[in-house]
Amino acid sequence: MRTVLVTAFEPFGGSGRNSSLDTLRALPAVIADAEIRKCVLPVEYDRARELLAERVRETEELAALLCLGQAEGRGVISPEYIAVNVMNGTIPDNAGHLAVFEPIVPGGADGIFATLPVRRIAERLKELGIPSSVSFTAGTYVCNCVMYAALILAKPLGIPAGFIHLPLSEEIAAAEGKTGKTPALPQKVLTSGITEALRIILA
Repeated sequence: MRTVLVTAFEPFGGSGRNSSLDTLRALPAVIADAEIRKCVLPVEYDRARELLAERVRETEELAALLCLGQAEGRGVISPEYIAVNVMNGTIPDNAGHLAVFEPIVPGGADGIFATLPVRRIAERLKELGIPSSVSFTAGTYVCNCVMYAALILAKPLGIPAGFIHLPLSEEIAAAEGKTGKTPALPQKVLTSGITEALRIILA
Protein backbone atom coordinates (compact mmCIF):
# COMPACT_ATOMS: atom_id res chain seq x y z
CA MET A 1 0.00 0.00 0.00
CA ARG A 2 1.27 3.45 -0.88
CA THR A 3 1.93 5.78 2.02
CA VAL A 4 1.57 9.50 2.66
CA LEU A 5 3.61 11.13 5.38
CA VAL A 6 1.66 13.92 7.07
CA THR A 7 3.31 16.10 9.69
CA ALA A 8 2.05 18.66 12.18
CA PHE A 9 3.59 20.74 14.93
CA GLU A 10 3.55 20.63 18.70
CA PRO A 11 2.13 23.68 20.53
CA PHE A 12 4.25 26.83 20.64
CA GLY A 13 4.19 30.47 21.66
CA GLY A 14 2.66 29.78 25.06
CA SER A 15 -0.37 27.88 23.73
CA GLY A 16 -1.26 24.44 25.00
CA ARG A 17 -2.66 23.28 21.66
CA ASN A 18 -2.02 23.54 17.93
CA SER A 19 -4.73 23.23 15.29
CA SER A 20 -2.39 21.37 12.95
CA LEU A 21 -1.75 18.75 15.64
CA ASP A 22 -5.45 18.36 16.43
CA THR A 23 -6.12 17.94 12.71
CA LEU A 24 -3.35 15.39 12.27
CA ARG A 25 -4.73 13.31 15.12
CA ALA A 26 -8.24 13.43 13.65
CA LEU A 27 -7.26 12.23 10.16
CA PRO A 28 -8.36 8.72 9.19
CA ALA A 29 -5.73 6.01 8.96
CA VAL A 30 -6.43 5.42 5.25
CA ILE A 31 -7.40 7.95 2.57
CA ALA A 32 -7.81 7.12 -1.12
CA ASP A 33 -6.30 3.67 -0.61
CA ALA A 34 -3.16 5.15 0.95
CA GLU A 35 -1.92 4.71 4.51
CA ILE A 36 -1.63 7.99 6.38
CA ARG A 37 1.59 7.95 8.36
CA LYS A 38 1.55 10.66 11.02
CA CYS A 39 4.48 12.56 12.52
CA VAL A 40 4.56 15.33 15.12
CA LEU A 41 7.42 17.78 14.64
CA PRO A 42 8.96 20.01 17.31
CA VAL A 43 8.76 23.76 16.76
CA GLU A 44 12.54 23.88 16.41
CA TYR A 45 14.33 24.89 13.23
CA ASP A 46 17.04 22.24 13.38
CA ARG A 47 15.36 19.31 15.08
CA ALA A 48 12.20 19.59 12.97
CA ARG A 49 14.25 19.20 9.79
CA GLU A 50 16.24 16.33 11.25
CA LEU A 51 13.17 14.43 12.37
CA LEU A 52 11.41 15.03 9.05
CA ALA A 53 14.39 13.60 7.17
CA GLU A 54 14.43 10.57 9.46
CA ARG A 55 10.74 9.88 8.89
CA VAL A 56 11.06 10.26 5.12
CA ARG A 57 13.92 7.75 5.07
CA GLU A 58 11.95 5.29 7.21
CA THR A 59 8.71 5.45 5.20
CA GLU A 60 8.32 2.78 2.56
CA GLU A 61 6.36 3.33 -0.67
CA LEU A 62 6.12 7.04 0.06
CA ALA A 63 3.71 8.63 -2.43
CA ALA A 64 3.46 12.18 -1.07
CA LEU A 65 4.63 14.43 1.76
CA LEU A 66 2.25 16.94 3.33
CA CYS A 67 3.24 19.21 6.20
CA LEU A 68 0.67 21.10 8.26
CA GLY A 69 1.03 24.14 10.48
CA GLN A 70 -1.05 26.66 12.38
CA ALA A 71 -1.31 30.27 11.22
CA GLU A 72 -3.22 32.15 13.90
CA GLY A 73 -4.84 35.21 12.38
CA ARG A 74 -5.73 33.57 9.09
CA GLY A 75 -9.33 32.62 8.50
CA VAL A 76 -8.88 30.13 5.66
CA ILE A 77 -7.06 26.89 4.92
CA SER A 78 -3.98 28.03 2.99
CA PRO A 79 -1.99 25.75 0.68
CA GLU A 80 1.43 27.40 0.41
CA TYR A 81 2.86 28.19 -3.01
CA ILE A 82 6.53 28.75 -2.14
CA ALA A 83 9.10 28.34 0.63
CA VAL A 84 11.96 30.84 0.95
CA ASN A 85 15.50 30.22 2.15
CA VAL A 86 15.43 32.23 5.36
CA MET A 87 14.79 31.72 9.05
CA ASN A 88 13.68 34.88 10.82
CA GLY A 89 11.45 34.71 13.88
CA THR A 90 9.77 37.33 16.01
CA ILE A 91 9.86 34.77 18.84
CA PRO A 92 12.38 32.02 19.63
CA ASP A 93 11.62 28.47 18.62
CA ASN A 94 10.80 25.95 21.34
CA ALA A 95 14.52 25.26 21.82
CA GLY A 96 15.09 28.94 22.56
CA HIS A 97 16.74 29.82 19.26
CA LEU A 98 15.81 33.24 17.88
CA ALA A 99 16.74 33.16 14.20
CA VAL A 100 17.50 36.50 12.56
CA PHE A 101 17.86 36.43 8.77
CA GLU A 102 19.64 33.07 8.77
CA PRO A 103 19.64 30.89 5.64
CA ILE A 104 17.99 27.49 5.94
CA VAL A 105 20.55 26.08 3.52
CA PRO A 106 23.60 28.32 2.99
CA GLY A 107 23.97 28.80 -0.75
CA GLY A 108 20.64 27.09 -1.42
CA ALA A 109 17.92 28.26 -3.78
CA ASP A 110 16.28 31.53 -2.74
CA GLY A 111 12.87 29.86 -3.05
CA ILE A 112 11.38 26.47 -3.88
CA PHE A 113 7.88 26.05 -5.28
CA ALA A 114 5.46 23.50 -3.81
CA THR A 115 4.84 20.46 -5.96
CA LEU A 116 1.34 19.92 -4.58
CA PRO A 117 -1.60 21.03 -6.76
CA VAL A 118 -2.14 24.05 -4.51
CA ARG A 119 -4.57 25.89 -6.78
CA ARG A 120 -6.70 22.80 -7.34
CA ILE A 121 -6.81 22.11 -3.60
CA ALA A 122 -7.96 25.66 -2.77
CA GLU A 123 -10.58 25.68 -5.53
CA ARG A 124 -11.97 22.27 -4.54
CA LEU A 125 -12.26 23.24 -0.89
CA LYS A 126 -14.13 26.41 -1.83
CA GLU A 127 -16.49 24.31 -3.96
CA LEU A 128 -17.22 22.29 -0.81
CA GLY A 129 -17.91 25.45 1.19
CA ILE A 130 -14.62 25.30 3.08
CA PRO A 131 -12.82 28.67 3.23
CA SER A 132 -9.52 28.31 1.37
CA SER A 133 -7.07 30.26 -0.74
CA VAL A 134 -3.55 29.83 -2.04
CA SER A 135 -0.97 31.61 0.11
CA PHE A 136 2.17 33.13 -1.35
CA THR A 137 4.03 33.41 1.94
CA ALA A 138 4.65 30.65 4.45
CA GLY A 139 6.30 33.18 6.73
CA THR A 140 9.89 32.85 7.92
CA TYR A 141 9.37 30.82 11.10
CA VAL A 142 9.61 27.04 11.53
CA CYS A 143 6.70 26.30 9.16
CA ASN A 144 8.53 27.82 6.20
CA CYS A 145 11.75 26.11 7.26
CA VAL A 146 10.05 22.70 7.29
CA MET A 147 8.37 23.34 3.93
CA TYR A 148 11.73 24.23 2.38
CA ALA A 149 13.28 21.06 3.83
CA ALA A 150 10.34 18.90 2.73
CA LEU A 151 10.64 20.05 -0.87
CA ILE A 152 14.35 19.25 -0.91
CA LEU A 153 13.72 15.80 0.55
CA ALA A 154 10.89 15.03 -1.88
CA LYS A 155 12.65 16.06 -5.10
CA PRO A 156 14.94 13.01 -5.52
CA LEU A 157 12.01 10.75 -4.67
CA GLY A 158 9.87 12.27 -7.41
CA ILE A 159 6.89 12.73 -5.08
CA PRO A 160 4.62 15.74 -4.54
CA ALA A 161 5.27 17.73 -1.39
CA GLY A 162 4.22 20.94 0.25
CA PHE A 163 2.69 22.72 3.19
CA ILE A 164 -0.81 23.78 4.24
CA HIS A 165 -1.46 26.36 6.94
CA LEU A 166 -4.57 26.05 9.09
CA PRO A 167 -6.36 28.78 11.01
CA LEU A 168 -7.00 28.43 14.70
CA SER A 169 -9.83 26.02 15.44
CA GLU A 170 -12.93 27.39 17.15
CA GLU A 171 -12.32 24.90 19.93
CA ILE A 172 -8.84 26.25 20.63
CA ALA A 173 -10.05 29.83 20.35
CA ALA A 174 -12.75 29.11 22.95
CA ALA A 175 -10.33 27.36 25.29
CA GLU A 176 -7.85 30.24 25.09
CA GLY A 177 -10.37 33.07 25.38
CA LYS A 178 -9.87 34.20 21.78
CA THR A 179 -13.39 33.68 20.43
CA GLY A 180 -14.32 36.73 18.36
CA LYS A 181 -10.79 38.10 18.62
CA THR A 182 -9.16 36.07 15.86
CA PRO A 183 -10.48 34.16 12.82
CA ALA A 184 -11.22 30.49 13.47
CA LEU A 185 -12.94 27.50 11.89
CA PRO A 186 -14.56 24.45 13.52
CA GLN A 187 -12.15 21.57 13.98
CA LYS A 188 -14.38 19.29 11.90
CA VAL A 189 -14.02 21.72 8.97
CA LEU A 190 -10.22 21.71 9.29
CA THR A 191 -10.19 17.92 9.37
CA SER A 192 -12.54 17.66 6.39
CA GLY A 193 -10.46 20.16 4.44
CA ILE A 194 -7.18 18.31 4.92
CA THR A 195 -8.84 14.96 4.22
CA GLU A 196 -10.11 16.32 0.90
CA ALA A 197 -6.73 17.88 0.14
CA LEU A 198 -5.11 14.48 0.57
CA ARG A 199 -7.64 12.91 -1.80
CA ILE A 200 -6.67 15.49 -4.42
CA ILE A 201 -2.95 14.94 -3.85
CA LEU A 202 -3.42 11.18 -4.23
CA ALA A 203 -5.72 11.31 -7.27
